Amino acid sequence: MGKKNLNICLFSGGSGNKDFIQILKKIPEINLNIIVNGYDDGKSTKQLRNFGKEILGPSDFRKNLINLINTDDENGKILFNIMNFRFPKKNSVKDFSSFLMLEKNNFFVKKLDLYNLSYDKLIKLKKLFSLFLIYYKKRKFLDIRDISLGNIIIFASFLNNKNSFNKSLIDTHSLLNIKKNHVFNVTNGENLFLYAILTDGKIIDSEEELVGNKHKFPIENIFLLPRKISLKYLTNANKKKKISFLNKMSKLPRVNPDVKEKLLKSDIIIYGPGTQYSSLFPSYLTLGLKEIINKSKAKKFLITNIFLDNDIVNEKVEDIIKKFYFFFYRNSPIKKNNKLVDHFLINKFDEDDINLLKKDNYLVYEKKKNFTLLDWEKSEGIHYPNRLAEKIFLNSGNRHMLKLLPKSVLSIIIPCLNERRTIGKVLSKIKKFKINKFDLVLDVIVVDGGSTDGSIKIIKKFKEFKFYQLNNAGKGQVIKYGIEKSKGDIIAFFPSDDEYKIDDLEKVVTPILIDESKAVYGSRRIKNTTLNYDLKRMYKNDKIGFLVSKYGGKLISLILQALHEISISDPFTSVKAFDSKILKSLSLNKKGFDLEFEILTKLKKKCFFFEVPVFFKPRKSNDGKKITLIEGIKCLFFLIFNKS
Repeated sequence: MGKKNLNICLFSGGSGNKDFIQILKKIPEINLNIIVNGYDDGKSTKQLRNFGKEILGPSDFRKNLINLINTDDENGKILFNIMNFRFPKKNSVKDFSSFLMLEKNNFFVKKLDLYNLSYDKLIKLKKLFSLFLIYYKKRKFLDIRDISLGNIIIFASFLNNKNSFNKSLIDTHSLLNIKKNHVFNVTNGENLFLYAILTDGKIIDSEEELVGNKHKFPIENIFLLPRKISLKYLTNANKKKKISFLNKMSKLPRVNPDVKEKLLKSDIIIYGPGTQYSSLFPSYLTLGLKEIINKSKAKKFLITNIFLDNDIVNEKVEDIIKKFYFFFYRNSPIKKNNKLVDHFLINKFDEDDINLLKKDNYLVYEKKKNFTLLDWEKSEGIHYPNRLAEKIFLNSGNRHMLKLLPKSVLSIIIPCLNERRTIGKVLSKIKKFKINKFDLVLDVIVVDGGSTDGSIKIIKKFKEFKFYQLNNAGKGQVIKYGIEKSKGDIIAFFPSDDEYKIDDLEKVVTPILIDESKAVYGSRRIKNTTLNYDLKRMYKNDKIGFLVSKYGGKLISLILQALHEISISDPFTSVKAFDSKILKSLSLNKKGFDLEFEILTKLKKKCFFFEVPVFFKPRKSNDGKKITLIEGIKCLFFLIFNKS
């Protein structure tokens, strides 16, 4: 296309696109417009819709606005926390009113640090909270327990803008300092309610029930009604009569003029992932939308779904695609030359996910040219959005954007062999691990080489991690298998023996994330003043073991320098990270500890090595040290007889 900036329109739900949005918003060359519907009526949103005057559900808008807040400045951090905050279930009316009056001694005011907001933001909040409080005191039936503060802010803005929902969103953008990317309501703002009917004739009268429960029968159709209705007199009616009634009652809204403008000017249109029957299909019912999209010259991508959500558990990909067109062309025949979709991006589950679905019941579209099978979601809530972005940029003719994509998936490979005493501690720490400066999805892979001490039973308790069991496998075999099964942009290694600090993973990963290096080793010798003491403690009755541990690594380092021109202080470290493409490009053959040196020598031609200091607290030899004198000699022989 040759344009410096890309205009992208993304049809979205509430949280399904979180990781995807985080990637897109970090690219300055992208102008992102997120298009959402307001038919949500779950939890506190339902409370507000019953409480308010013709207000649409604010929840999905709030979730997307949160994704766009700039948290690099103090205002942004506070506003982010405000929009995310929920009042506790034990919250009293007195505390709630005190908060809305922004009393300085109020616990929640202090907790959210509201008086550190800039003066203009604080004044704006005071005005909004005052409006809401006046309204609340007139209509006291609102259940304030577990209610979202972000939803209250949008509601107050709705009141401030004379009950115009679309204007309230503009107002909220201003409050949150969101200037570049935007969240839009797909419609002109009409307050409508979502209904659905299943193939067995059962009517679902709330969005919450529609997506919150697994239904025995598939969803046949959805409807937008101007008001909530009683279904009592339809109890004994057959399905045909129920559909007829819902059709007569239904009302389709018109498209938001701002959305029309953005779609016509867009370079890429994405029908994003999310719950289809609540977040996405209802948006496609909007009058005038299909004509606008057909007219747009943008490249258009349909992501059929992210995971087996409750609303589509009985459906195939083919069913979702058919419904996509059905809802767009609800009141007219589907045109053969329609231009709604150029490319279909379909999640392909790999062999490790065999229990998640029956493959023969999922997809038959493999051979179609514009259908791309893409393994981009491992399980519910664990996405690899960079893979979506890559495919979209490639297929839209924007290959130059690939360089701007941040790395988003970190694979952590944990080899294990008889670590019953420590493996649970290590995995618990990894579960909490996060690199604050980067939005990374963790792809944790535990590979056991044949434990017999009960380690496997402990590992299996961590169901969110991938686990593979090999029989009588050496260290090299375990590592190679972990690399093969990894899906990350970065591959890191961490031991299962609890000798290293989990936080040091950030030290080895960050240089790769910021493109300083492609291979980073965590050195125990850099700035480690207690290493000799720790080794003496560990080997106090084993002088040979002490000497090998103290000087073996130094000897190997000297040989690496002399024979291979590789300068590295701690070649035996267990904490390291690599750019996955480079690591996976190596042809690796060794099965034991010598694989570590095969990696080093083969990587030498592809990149330079970066070292960072890491903490190390060695355990005693009787606790199970894995490298033996024989393994050390094998490593030595490999280096001597495989001279670069």
